[in-house]
Amino acid sequence: MWQMIRETLSGRYHMSLLSVGIFVFAIVYIVYPNDLIPDHIPILGWLDDLLVVFLLMWRMVAESHRYVRSKAMDRKG
Repeated sequence: MWQMIRETLSGRYHMSLLSVGIFVFAIVYIVYPNDLIPDHIPILGWLDDLLVVFLLMWRMVAESHRYVRSKAMDRKG
């Protein structure tokens, strides 16, 4: 995954727009102090953050599969 991120930042690989959007949204949502459900509410306050982290990980796994297929095609051709 780190190689995929490095190649994306260097311009050698292009992530899908959906993946980039989810990545940016997740980072901003986690860092920004105001959530949909405030963190001071026990358990529920953390569930929305966990849901966003889960969404981010799910999308990054899907994007890493796409990256591996892309690398395999580059080696073939």
